[in-house]
Amino acid sequence: MINADDFSAQNDAAMIQEAINFAASNSVKSVQLMDRDYSITQPIVIKEGVCLHFGYGSRFIITGNFRVLELERNASLIGAYIAIADTKFNSPVIYLDGKNKFYNSWFRTQVKDVTIVNWSETHKGTGINLYSNGPGHEISFVTFQNIKIVGLNTAILLQAVTPQSGVSYANGNTFSELVIDDCVNCIRLLAGVTYPNDCSGNVFNNLQIQTSPSTVNVLSVTGQYNEFHGIAWDITRIKHNKPIVILTNNSSYNVVALKTIPLNKIQNNGVGNKIEII
Repeated sequence: MINADDFSAQNDAAMIQEAINFAASNSVKSVQLMDRDYSITQPIVIKEGVCLHFGYGSRFIITGNFRVLELERNASLIGAYIAIADTKFNSPVIYLDGKNKFYNSWFRTQVKDVTIVNWSETHKGTGINLYSNGPGHEISFVTFQNIKIVGLNTAILLQAVTPQSGVSYANGNTFSELVIDDCVNCIRLLAGVTYPNDCSGNVFNNLQIQTSPSTVNVLSVTGQYNEFHGIAWDITRIKHNKPIVILTNNSSYNVVALKTIPLNKIQNNGVGNKIEII
C-alpha cells in the first residue's frame, strides 16, 4: 500500500491522482489517505486495478462543480467520506461509465463504506451515477455496500441510453445496506424496458430511506426484474400528494417491497410488476 501524501502536486486532488497513477503502473495497487481533510477542486479517476482507501478520519471537501470520483473497471473505493461544500455543485459524486465495460462477474469493482453529504443545503448533485451510452457499453455485477447519501438531488441514478448501434446496459448490480436521507429523488432507473438500452436485474436490499419535505420521488423505475426491499420513513413529511413510487410504462416484472408506502402512493404503469405491501 502507498500513501497518497507521499506524493507532491499543486493541490490535494492532483496529489491523489499522482498516487493513483503510480499505483496503476506498479505492483502496489492500494492507495491510502491520511486522517485529514482533503480540499478537492478537480476530478479524480480511480484507474483500473487500483483501490483507493480512506482512513477513518479522511474527508474530501468538494469545492467547484465536477464529477468527483470516476471508477474504471476493476477499481474500488473503500471508506470514503465526501462532503459537498459548494452551492455551485451539481454533478455526480461517484461515476461509472459503461464505456469501460464492467461485464465479468469476477471483476473486483466495488464501492463500500461510503458517506456522501451535501453540506451546502442546495439539494443538488447525484450521489452514484451509472451511465451507459454506446455500443457494448455495460455496467454489470458491481457491488455497492454500506452507502449513506444525504441532501442531494438524486441519490442513485442508473442510465442506459439508446446507442446508435448495439446495446448499452446497466444490469445485474447489487446495492445493499443503503441509507438515503433528505434527497429530492432517491432512486431512479432511466432506460427502455429492455434491449437495446436496459437497466434490469439490479437488486437493492436493506434500504433505509428517510424522506423529508424536499423529497419528490422515492423510486422511479424502467427496465425488468429489478428488486427494491426496505423501509421508507416519514412519508407524511412529503409536501405533495402525488405518487412517490413510479413504475413507468417501460417497466416490467419488477418487485417493490418498501414498507410504509401505501398503494395510493404507487403508480404502476408497467406490466407484471409486483408490489408487496407489508
